[in-house]
Amino acid sequence: MIVGAVVALAGCAAQPAKTQGNPTAESAPSATPVASKPIDFHTLSETKCPSSAASYQEWVAKFQSYALSKGKPDAVIQTAFAGVKENPEISDRASKQPEFVTPVWSYLDRAVSDERVTLGQQKYFENKALLAGIDHDYGVPPNIIMGIWGIETNFGSNFGDANVFEALTNLGYRANRETFACTELLAALDIVAKNNVPASRMVGSWAGAMGHPQFLPSNYLTLAVDRDGSGAPDLWDSVPDALASAANHLVDDGWQRNLPWGLEVKLPATFPYGEAELDLTQPIGHWKQLGVTRMDGSALPAWPGGTSILLLAGHRGPAFLITENFKVILKYNYSTSYALSVAHLGDRILGGRRIIAKWPVQEQPLSLEEREEVQTLLQARGHDVGKVDGVLGLKSRKAARGFQKELGWPQDGFINKALLEELRRRKSV
Repeated sequence: MIVGAVVALAGCAAQPAKTQGNPTAESAPSATPVASKPIDFHTLSETKCPSSAASYQEWVAKFQSYALSKGKPDAVIQTAFAGVKENPEISDRASKQPEFVTPVWSYLDRAVSDERVTLGQQKYFENKALLAGIDHDYGVPPNIIMGIWGIETNFGSNFGDANVFEALTNLGYRANRETFACTELLAALDIVAKNNVPASRMVGSWAGAMGHPQFLPSNYLTLAVDRDGSGAPDLWDSVPDALASAANHLVDDGWQRNLPWGLEVKLPATFPYGEAELDLTQPIGHWKQLGVTRMDGSALPAWPGGTSILLLAGHRGPAFLITENFKVILKYNYSTSYALSVAHLGDRILGGRRIIAKWPVQEQPLSLEEREEVQTLLQARGHDVGKVDGVLGLKSRKAARGFQKELGWPQDGFINKALLEELRRRKSV
């Protein structure tokens, strides 16, 4: 989740993600990094995070000078950035995260594969006592921890192979993420200086996320846990530290003990689809009155607090009743595809069933250009989509509902080829 950081894609969330989740942690981009002569940062006197630079090496030198002004040890700075190179594909990767551009059913097929479920069950039984202890201490159940572990790094089999300092400097220089990059780079230097973690061990994803739970450096400093008592949190080689840290992260984000994430539900034909959205919460009784049931037709559980109906593929796809704890998973990585994959993988590992309702797999995904066109056309009709960036988040879905209302279509907020074609047709009239 941590991967998150992501470099938080603007417009996809109400708040930036703390981590970044992928079906498995991705390795560094394969393009050959661009080597150039480093600049001696001692000749500079930067006191602010660099907002611009004529070259990658200049950005690195400016940051090193800035880090020195913030009291980071000179020797640590020199060691950490030795050999870092420019890699343009890192910034490209930031704009193409699969959880934001892949249809949810395709994302789930990869993230919750039978092979991953089987491996997860093996890992669950190997760590059953540890998971029970974490559940007791933090109130985060094994299915959620296993889901995060599986989605983030395939249970520790893929941490990524990017130099964290190289990844973050490239994001700062090329991806317009300088504030994010500077924050995480300073934290990464602190990890090396204060936690006896060699700079050479600071390896992770292209977004700078590290270890089993894919923590960003800042998450490591504030949320990592030394559960095995070794003296410092070890997210790479200590499964107890890594899984307890993931639980601590969720608790810090508001995880509620003894509250499930949600379940798949059946909606009546008369369901008002305009009420199916993350930011619209109702008590369970409201959904019962509307005729929402479990998939077998039985009554919904008596969960406390607010709940929401989640439709990730419109009224023709599966529907889910979600609690506030699902939204906590979203804080780990603000992608509904990611959060559902975590929840569903964890359930499957502990014996839960597959999603019953069918996904509309016949729907062809929209390209980035088409998604931006949808946003532009909706905006031209007076609907607020936020930033036109191709990320179809909450504002875009609400805008789509407004247009669907004009058409007399079900107001499910699902943006597909049919909606785009209707927008084009109406523009030409």
